[in-house]
Amino acid sequence: MRRALRLGRVFGIAIDVDWTWFIVFFLFAALLSQGLLAERLPGLGFPARWLLAALTTVLFFASVLLHELAHSVVAIRNGLGITGITLFIFGGVSKMADEPRSPTMELKIALAGPATSIALSLLFFVLARLAAAMPGGAILGTICFYLGTVNGFLAIFNLLPGFPLDGGRVLRAGLWRGLMNLTEATRIASSFGQGLGILMIMAGVLMFLGHAPWNGVWLAFIGWFLIQAAQASYQQLIVRQSLSGIPVSQVMTTQVESVPADATLEEVVHDYMMAHNHPAFPVIEGEVVLGLLCLGDIRHVPREQRSQVTARQAAPPLSDHNTIAPSAQVWDALLRMTAEDCGRLLVMENGRLLGILSRTDIMRTLRMRMELGG
Repeated sequence: MRRALRLGRVFGIAIDVDWTWFIVFFLFAALLSQGLLAERLPGLGFPARWLLAALTTVLFFASVLLHELAHSVVAIRNGLGITGITLFIFGGVSKMADEPRSPTMELKIALAGPATSIALSLLFFVLARLAAAMPGGAILGTICFYLGTVNGFLAIFNLLPGFPLDGGRVLRAGLWRGLMNLTEATRIASSFGQGLGILMIMAGVLMFLGHAPWNGVWLAFIGWFLIQAAQASYQQLIVRQSLSGIPVSQVMTTQVESVPADATLEEVVHDYMMAHNHPAFPVIEGEVVLGLLCLGDIRHVPREQRSQVTARQAAPPLSDHNTIAPSAQVWDALLRMTAEDCGRLLVMENGRLLGILSRTDIMRTLRMRMELGG
């Protein structure tokens, strides 16, 4: 079950919106409506201010999207895969399928986003000046002034030297070039990110106790998120390196339990999932694999209908989302499982089911590799 809403694709890159984005959208629109717009455009009525605030917030997040697209386009041009861009409560994130292969590549990708935000900031400030000189240009000038300001702030904030912010990636590139060790460079840059997060939390507490309680809460929240992101980014690198070079065929389970296509969902739950303690099963009719039925697919069906709906009807058909080739890398499989929120993938080759790969299989391999220092 995907948490994000798919908006579409830009330059072939999937654009998703996480549900948390709607929280910050409403918050930004409310603050803008009651703050800057009320101050600079007192003649506007309440509905008009809200409509203008919503439009301006959309334009701001379009700027965030352009920032992330800049990262993604530069990454793709340097031979790195991008699995998508997600807009969420703290802005946006580009999801790279692999780490940059050199410090120079890291630097190029890291600087592309802030450079885009700076360019947008300058553009909006110029438009604000032009609008101010036009008769009746107050509304356009106010919007452009706000967008110029927030894009400038976005560039400055992202250039702070705390991984995984863009500035932290610039720091990692420099450390990587000096130490010739990506893991150690990431560890140090992540420490800077955690330290920056702690400072932001402390500043947020002081603001909360002072005269800006809401700004303090928001700053502390961002600091907490930065700490978590810094820790997770370093751990992700360790996991990726530990799983590097391992094909799916080496980790998959070859003895596969399956469910018949005409079994009802009630039977699947009681006779298969609960009996075998597995969250997903391939659905087979004769010797043909129809799809992969996950627990999340069954949750979508109302409980009173599960005795009439069959596995064939509920299982998503075979696709790139629930299958993987035996020669694929285990790390790629883990990324796909996380994106699709299903803990198993069918290992298929030329239409034949060779095995099944689960998160448990991957975690067992990862634990063994890390214990052996591999």
